[in-house]
Amino acid sequence: FREVKRRTSSFSNTFRNAEPTAAESWLRAFAVCWNRCLS
Repeated sequence: FREVKRRTSSFSNTFRNAEPTAAESWLRAFAVCWNRCLS
């Protein structure tokens, strides 16, 4: 649980001043890359 909390905080700090759509786009791109690496 500690790791999830740390990563959530880090993500929040990274996208603090970003538009919500920018953060969503980044998350979608990350998910695609992550899924391809695990295949």
